[in-house]
Amino acid sequence: MYKKVLYPSLLAISVSVLSGCGTTPATPEELAMQKEMQQAFINKLKGSTLTSVIPQAQQHQQQKVEKPEVVISESELLTQKEIVDQTGGPATFMREKDGILINGSMFHDYEGEVANLGADRLTGQFTYAIENFDGTFTLKYSKAGSSEGAVKLATVTKDNDSFKVKTVTGKSFTGTSVTPTSDGFIVGRAGSAFRYVIGSNNVKSISILDGYHIAKHQNGDVASTNFILLEKDKTKSNNPLTGLFESTKSLGNTLGFNKVDDYILLNINDSTIVPLDVSISGKKVAEHSNCRSKGLYNECDNVSFKESLYRKDGFKNNSHYYWAIDWINTPSGPLAFYKTSTKVKVVDINKKQVHTVFSRTLGVNEFILIEKRDGTVAVKAQLGFSHDQVDNIEGFISTNKEEIEPMQQLGS
Repeated sequence: MYKKVLYPSLLAISVSVLSGCGTTPATPEELAMQKEMQQAFINKLKGSTLTSVIPQAQQHQQQKVEKPEVVISESELLTQKEIVDQTGGPATFMREKDGILINGSMFHDYEGEVANLGADRLTGQFTYAIENFDGTFTLKYSKAGSSEGAVKLATVTKDNDSFKVKTVTGKSFTGTSVTPTSDGFIVGRAGSAFRYVIGSNNVKSISILDGYHIAKHQNGDVASTNFILLEKDKTKSNNPLTGLFESTKSLGNTLGFNKVDDYILLNINDSTIVPLDVSISGKKVAEHSNCRSKGLYNECDNVSFKESLYRKDGFKNNSHYYWAIDWINTPSGPLAFYKTSTKVKVVDINKKQVHTVFSRTLGVNEFILIEKRDGTVAVKAQLGFSHDQVDNIEGFISTNKEEIEPMQQLGS
C-alpha cells in the first residue's frame, strides 16, 4: 500500500523552515527566493513519490517472469542414470492404451500419460515420453524394477508438425519426430536425424534414406540393435490413377500376390537396409458416422480412416506396423520379425535370409516375442482361436530347411 502524501502540510513545513523563526520582515528579493525554493522543494517531493511507486510496479512484473531452468552437466545426468541402474533388470515391455505393461505389471507416470517408449528388453532400461496437461511432453529415463524414480531428460514442445527438444543439460534439437531409445532419444528431420545419448557431449548425425522418414512408433530398440524403422513418404500426385495404383498394390499385398517396401529397417552405423513386406495401409482403421441400425448391421453414410494402434472396440489393430514389425539383437546377430496377412517371418539380417516361422491360409492374428532370462527368444503367435510357439528362434533358424528365401531387395 502506498503512503498518502499531504502536500499542504509539507508546504507549511517548508515555508516554516525557509522563512526561519525571526520576526524581521523579508525583502522582496528574499520573498522571491523563498517562493522559488518552496516550488523546487515541492517538485522534489512529487518526484520522489512517483519514483517510489514505479519500482514497486516493476517488481510485480518481474515476479511474473519465470526463473530460467537449472541446467546440469552431462556427467551429473549420467550419475543420476547410474543410480537408477543399480537396481532392476531385464523385462518384457508392452504398450497399452494408458501406460506400459512391464513384466506383466502396469507402469504409469503420475505427471502425465505415456505417449511413446524405447526399451531394451535384455537390460530393462527404457526411455519414455509423457504428455503433460499443458500440451508439452517430458522425456524420462528409468529401468524396470529399479527402486529409484525416473530421471528427467528433456522437455519437448510441439508447434504444428515440428518439435523442439530442450535437454536438462542445455542441448536444443528441432525436428519433425522424436524417438525415445533405451539410452536417450533420436530427433528426425527430412533426410537426417540426430541421436542423443545420456551423459554424452557428442551428438551423432544420421543420414535418412531418400523417400523415407522415421516411423512414429518403434517396437524394437534402436540403441541395442542399431536399427531404426523408417516409413515411406506419402506419394504427392494429382493424378487419380496414382491413388488407384497404390490401392491395387496394397490389395495385392494383402492377398499375397506382391511385396511392398513401405517399411524398412536402417542401420544407423553402416546404413544397411532391411526391407519388410508390410503395407502402410494397415495402420489405419475405419471410423463410421451417421449410422442407422438395420437389425443385424448398421448402415452408415460416412466413413473415414485414421491411424490408430487400437480399433474402435478397444482391441489391437494388429495390421498396424507397430504390432506387425519387431526386431531384436541376439548372440547370433540382429533378427527382424514381421507379419503378413498369412505368415510370420524372421529375417536373419547377417545371412540375408528370410524364414517363415508360422503360416495359416486363413490368416495370422498377431505375434509377440518373449525374451527369456537365459538369453533365448521365443516367438508366440495367435492363429485363429489357437496359439503356437517356437521356444528358441535361433535354434529354429539353425535347423530350418523349409520356406527359406533371400532377403527382400528395395524396390523389388
